[in-house]
Amino acid sequence: MNSSAAISAPFFYLLLAIVASTAIASNNILDKSSSCDTNFTQPQRDLIEVGGQHFHPIKHTLQGLESNLIAKGSSHLTYFAVAICSAVLYLEPHAPNHAVQSVHQPIADAVNVDDGDTPQPLSTSSSIALEISYHKAVRASDFRWATTTYTSKNGHTQPHIVELINTFNSLYQNVKRGDRYLLEYQNEMGISLNLNGEHLGSVGKGSEYEKELAQAIYSIWFGEKPFFERLKKDLLTPIDV
Repeated sequence: MNSSAAISAPFFYLLLAIVASTAIASNNILDKSSSCDTNFTQPQRDLIEVGGQHFHPIKHTLQGLESNLIAKGSSHLTYFAVAICSAVLYLEPHAPNHAVQSVHQPIADAVNVDDGDTPQPLSTSSSIALEISYHKAVRASDFRWATTTYTSKNGHTQPHIVELINTFNSLYQNVKRGDRYLLEYQNEMGISLNLNGEHLGSVGKGSEYEKELAQAIYSIWFGEKPFFERLKKDLLTPIDV
């Protein structure tokens, strides 16, 4: 055996060990992430696959009055071929995707247009949920920066809203690959943040600014100046489930 072969062999086995350990770690992460949402025990074939992550087509609201939300839009966000996150937007069955942009409007103004172009008023108990599964670790400080920056860019700079946004920012925690945030709004229950099924807190419940706060938070993804335009476009595009 020549010297180059003798030298390279240990590196070859080391490479195999690294690949094997990475695969095991990835499987553990996927197992953990798939167990985070315990709302349903649907078979795998009934789930929605988005960028290698699986989501339920129907989601129960976690706070307040129980209702079923339907998957309306999805997105697998990448940046220079690097996977960032997978996301699904959930709304009530009758609600159009753009209803997420009209939280602050009177319910009669946020309408669904059917095939006959007839306006249909939304329910007074309209609920919204945005579930995001992360492919990369993200620091809590980065979430706070994005929330502060993009709510401001979308015009939510009034002192009473900024105060509530700051309170919401305190809920963020660091996330690692495979973790999931669920951002949920329910009329008269405020806007809540859940991490891997754990309720981190709610803000705005009982406040006269509840809908305005929800509009501000969701503007990060759905405002005129969103965090990522393609993510917004994807989530506002209806999907069939």
